[in-house]
Amino acid sequence: MDVDVKPDIATLEINADVKPDVQTVDSDNEMGDGCVDGRIGTLVVLKSGAVKMKIGDILFDVTQGADCSFLRGLLAVDVRGANSTAHLLGNIETQLMCTPDLDSIA
Repeated sequence: MDVDVKPDIATLEINADVKPDVQTVDSDNEMGDGCVDGRIGTLVVLKSGAVKMKIGDILFDVTQGADCSFLRGLLAVDVRGANSTAHLLGNIETQLMCTPDLDSIA
């Protein structure tokens, strides 16, 4: 019989950051303080009120997601240095869904 067991946190290996170092990133994507810009696309608001997100050459429809009955929060975690910190940025009240606009792909 298989039993689910939580792994021992002390024995877990943490891989190196998957994002490239700031020094290896193009200067076009770099902000003035040395941080890498986290922008992935552009929001487009149409006259009809519809919202689209453009990522590269692909348009996505942006719609409100389903309501959830449980509390969700957004955290910023800083693992640099000897002491790790987590900051609660706020509660998530609504979610957005981005689905590819199939008419714009063809």
